[in-house]
Amino acid sequence: MRALAEVRDDPLTDDGLLLRRPRPADAPLVLRGTHDPLVREFLQAVIPHQDEAAAERWLTEIPPLLWRTGRAAYFAVEQLAPPEQPPAGDPADGAAQDIPAPAGQAVGWAELVNLDPVQESAEVAVWLLPEHRRLRTAKSAMRLVCRFGFERLGLRRIDAFAAADNMPSQLTGAAIGFRRAGYRPALFRSSRTQRLHDAVYATLVPEDLC
Repeated sequence: MRALAEVRDDPLTDDGLLLRRPRPADAPLVLRGTHDPLVREFLQAVIPHQDEAAAERWLTEIPPLLWRTGRAAYFAVEQLAPPEQPPAGDPADGAAQDIPAPAGQAVGWAELVNLDPVQESAEVAVWLLPEHRRLRTAKSAMRLVCRFGFERLGLRRIDAFAAADNMPSQLTGAAIGFRRAGYRPALFRSSRTQRLHDAVYATLVPEDLC
């Protein structure tokens, strides 16, 4: 596993999305995400920013610090071009209808945390703004951050923990190659309600990424 501070950080692209390091201009994205009910329900320790200025300060200070010290890799997920729509009557990616964002607009967030140089592993998390929650988009975003972990960092395993009642997250992981590896009762506490969630634990190795 390579040190985070030493790896290439140029963007990666997949299916109309771009994965890049976050910047202060992503404050509207982060503000919306930290106030989103589902993000706060299914992710731990999400603290809502007071306003865009607070989100901008956080983006200026925290992601670069975590990257520099090798503790976590945070990314913005950006729309490169409007996604192609499936043919009429094709259920393809579920009932949610993706609303194309202008090219260059951030539509979600991805991160690799709990980087472990001994195990050569990390944990992945991804969230999208509500209007972009579509399996195709979620798959591309998660695939991109996993590619970064495998191709740039040299990870041998990426772990994912999804709340047992968060089926879309579990389906997204399975669709790109994650394999269920266990069940963890009362693993994490909701940022919104403080209730404990059981979690489904899944793992991905480089040769299974699809």
